[in-house]
Amino acid sequence: MSWAGGWGQALKCAVSEPFSRLTGIPVRHVVNIGLKLPDSLVKALHLHDRPPFDVVWSNTVAALRMATQKGCDPLDEETMPSLNSLFERARPLGFENRWPFASAYVVYYVLAYRTEAFPLHAPGSWEVMLESRFKNKVALYPGGNGIYPLAQILGGGALEDIPRNMKPCWDYLLKLRPQVNTLDYSIAMGEMIRRRELDIAFRALTNAIAFRNEGLDVLWAAPKEGVTDTTDALWVPRHLPANAAYWAKQYISFALSREIQQNWCCKLGTMPMNRQASIPPVFSEMSTFPKAADDFRGVLHLSDKIKMTYEAAWETHFNEMFA
Repeated sequence: MSWAGGWGQALKCAVSEPFSRLTGIPVRHVVNIGLKLPDSLVKALHLHDRPPFDVVWSNTVAALRMATQKGCDPLDEETMPSLNSLFERARPLGFENRWPFASAYVVYYVLAYRTEAFPLHAPGSWEVMLESRFKNKVALYPGGNGIYPLAQILGGGALEDIPRNMKPCWDYLLKLRPQVNTLDYSIAMGEMIRRRELDIAFRALTNAIAFRNEGLDVLWAAPKEGVTDTTDALWVPRHLPANAAYWAKQYISFALSREIQQNWCCKLGTMPMNRQASIPPVFSEMSTFPKAADDFRGVLHLSDKIKMTYEAAWETHFNEMFA
């Protein structure tokens, strides 16, 4: 199970095609849009049927939810040597040192901007999103994905008050609402940027890099208040035939190995989980950015457990505000 656009292309070029050349096993990508797991997968796991995918590449929160429901076939350090080379953050907490899944890298959300809108210098604060000149010129993700810790800080609140007191978050998002043109994923956003309908996008660095690769006049910044983050995971669903499960786990171990991680994360603009992998050059160019997966400097971080527990309710409230 893959994503489309630059995400899926990076997986194909950096992981799947090299794996096929090494093993002779063809790998077919099935695209899923968004962060929610498809009904076909959830239903198969619930009914103990054969899942529609041998390997699932998903957001870590979705993987954690499946792990708590015992939907993940545990990974094995003995037959998957790459697991021993990962940062602590790659292993989910609360599973008695088992690996129901492995987080593959860290994604950072940055301020992507049209350079024409900032001719003198990069935006130094997220507060520019509220400037009158950017009314109807800002893009967020559907459901407010990724922005909640940032909105909490910009609203004058504290990160440690989440989820107990989120009033600062909602107050800020209410002020931001008139500025927002679109709540969408990034695949079709390029034309809006080209037509100057968007000047600012709260985006995963991966998507910001993809805009640039499309030939768009876009750069990105990590403003002084900090950036938010998430991780994506690789896992094997239960109820696969034994041979398919074995090779699915070998695919994951391959994806998490040093050389493959370096290439894959460089294409994605993400922080590798393999301790021996070099970090992408884009991080070295940004002095305030973290330098390793376990480094949280400048990151407004929420635990995956908090996200799993509360994000559905946050998304509902967000959608009501932005309806």
